[in-house]
Amino acid sequence: MTAAAAADIAVLERQRRLSLRAATIAVMVATVGCPAGMTLGGSDTFGAIGGFCQMAGIVGIIAAPWIVRAWQSLMQRRMIAAAVVGRPEIHHIDAEREQAASAQALASDAFTLGAFRDSGLVESFESASVSHILAGDAQGVPFAIAELRLLNAKGYSIFGGVLASFRLASPRPGLTIVARDRGLLGNLLARAGSGIERLPLEDPAFEGVFEVYGTDQVGGRVILTTTMLERLKALDELTRAHGFACAFHEQHLLITFRGMSWQCPSKRILEPVGTWLDAYVQNLAGIVDLPVDIVHTLNLAAPSPVGGTPFAPVVAPAIAAVHPSIPIDNSSGQVFTSTLWRIIGEGGMPLVNMASGALFGGIALFGMWYGIKQGYSENLFWYFWGLIATGLVYGAVTVSGSLRELARLAWGWDAPLRNLKRQ
Repeated sequence: MTAAAAADIAVLERQRRLSLRAATIAVMVATVGCPAGMTLGGSDTFGAIGGFCQMAGIVGIIAAPWIVRAWQSLMQRRMIAAAVVGRPEIHHIDAEREQAASAQALASDAFTLGAFRDSGLVESFESASVSHILAGDAQGVPFAIAELRLLNAKGYSIFGGVLASFRLASPRPGLTIVARDRGLLGNLLARAGSGIERLPLEDPAFEGVFEVYGTDQVGGRVILTTTMLERLKALDELTRAHGFACAFHEQHLLITFRGMSWQCPSKRILEPVGTWLDAYVQNLAGIVDLPVDIVHTLNLAAPSPVGGTPFAPVVAPAIAAVHPSIPIDNSSGQVFTSTLWRIIGEGGMPLVNMASGALFGGIALFGMWYGIKQGYSENLFWYFWGLIATGLVYGAVTVSGSLRELARLAWGWDAPLRNLKRQ
């Protein structure tokens, strides 16, 4: 270990101890303050003291997780910087502080954000919220790796994790996608409505690990040799992401790691930095080095001839010759970004409308049943039957419209292959 690395670990360890001490004090204040505040009373003096203790306990409850969260954010910047300090070919970009540099890195020859949308790796998105970027030229392979969130047109997060792009020496014909196997039913649902075809693997050892799709059967088999599949499996196991997928698209190797984060878990605040920082550095280095090995292996293989079946992956209605620019922002202030908030935001209103339509439609049905059984007076006949007809129409239109919106949301949820259509 170099003197600089040891100094970095010493600084990080000191920050961890200070944060742990502050969080522990906040927990102790919360543990003591809240019960004491509810116990003290009986006089104005004790009541005031009790109110102060209870307020201090509430502050402690709020402060403890906030301190840990702030430590995680600080450590994320410092750990990434420490991980690349010995790698001059890798440049770390903090998107919150270097917005111009981050936008430039994600619109370069090595990384084009729109290519991920057009390759069927992620759902259709309109903007990106970026946290950190690693960019550079590793062993002659230009690349960029970004931790980010992708947002749809309504501003809800549809992807949270890491995207990586590595430039190939020469373009590969067609489009080849490798994703985790979801089982028979899951694979059918993932491909339903897509124009891309399944590409069977010739090696049965990987049939239960990966599912492959391609537009060029010959080109896909040239790419997916046993060595290539072994390296893809090693990359998947190294990252331990919630979802792994990659695509060989034009002149790039594109990789998505859904759910992956470069932020250390909160439990690490209880462990000395020196016991786990090396593993973090090695993991981050592997995310760069393993795909570089894949690119080098692929560059040695001659591109296959273009097949005769015309196929073009498109995002309806058509794919642009040049990927359009996508608005990029930093991730500061991104609070409501979980899957739950997207469900509430996009599915909540259709559910409310459905409940409203079912309520008024149900009342109208009851009124119709009562009118048929008992009848209404001659003076109110048209009045009640007019209300009943209005309620039935409102209920039918509202419920059917809500079901259509929910079906559209479910159809596009985590199904990026449906973005690919035959021209």
